[in-house]
Amino acid sequence: MFRVGLLAGLLFFGSSPAFAAEPEHFPNRAIRIVVPFAAGGGGDFIARAWSDKLSETIKQPVIIENRGGGNTVVGTDVVAKAAPDGYTLLLVGASIATNPALIEKLPYKTPEDFTPIGTVITYAMGFAARANLPAANVQELLALVKAKGPLSIATSGDGSATALANELFKAATGAQLMAVPYKGAGPAAIDVASGHVDLLFTGMSQLKPHLDSGRVKLLATSGSNRLASAPDVQTIAEQGVKDFEAVVWWGILAPAKTPPDIVNKLNQALAVSLAHPDVMKRLAVIDGEVRLSSPQAFDTLLKEEIARWAKLYKPEGVAKVK
Repeated sequence: MFRVGLLAGLLFFGSSPAFAAEPEHFPNRAIRIVVPFAAGGGGDFIARAWSDKLSETIKQPVIIENRGGGNTVVGTDVVAKAAPDGYTLLLVGASIATNPALIEKLPYKTPEDFTPIGTVITYAMGFAARANLPAANVQELLALVKAKGPLSIATSGDGSATALANELFKAATGAQLMAVPYKGAGPAAIDVASGHVDLLFTGMSQLKPHLDSGRVKLLATSGSNRLASAPDVQTIAEQGVKDFEAVVWWGILAPAKTPPDIVNKLNQALAVSLAHPDVMKRLAVIDGEVRLSSPQAFDTLLKEEIARWAKLYKPEGVAKVK
């Protein structure tokens, strides 16, 4: 796995003067990070949590550009076809690894058309329900589904981390849940809070406003350990679904053939920006764990994830989108 901590990156990187001593040709203008999701969702939150500190580190503007659509294909294709000069980057999550199994004709090849920069963060999700759903935990939920039939569950689109958590939960429990796809976690959470959809998996940053207002309730969390923000809420595994774990990971890609020296400079700059106390504080709201990997480790993770989800979907005969 890619569990490479920030300490190693910082020891290699040293301090800000070391970065300043690098060749001046990069970066000498703004860097654009394409987020292939709607504004207000988990990816948007992650990118904005550290982009200002990245800007301070590289001494150039960092622009976040939301390009949602096509289950992340629209924004991803923008970066796949961009110049390999380090000035256009892509924030990616699970969809980059699942789309090859779900979509028959992608306009790019994964991972061939991309250069890994590094993973950024991982975190577990909350498993939440509309406030008036007559279930307060996983076992009550399973009993409700068995007695009453299928419930609806919002996702951020096919192949997203939220959709994958749903697939894993259904496979582990046999629960009948009907997916309702949205363009992002923000709109999905709003519809659950409004009572239009029964359930969802998503990050705590999207759930917190609705939990605070009492419009949704937290049934469980999806990781192997309880969340610091909800220590009294049991994990799904603790509630009887053995070995269940569904975590979100985010990373940064550049276009294929981005020069190694630029890749390394970007990875080092990420190490500095992610380690800033302000960034740590911002990310605490989602109980995230900063996990900056090397480009090589991210490359390995990406290939493993592509193979993993291909095996999950193909045996079930999931039809590819043409």
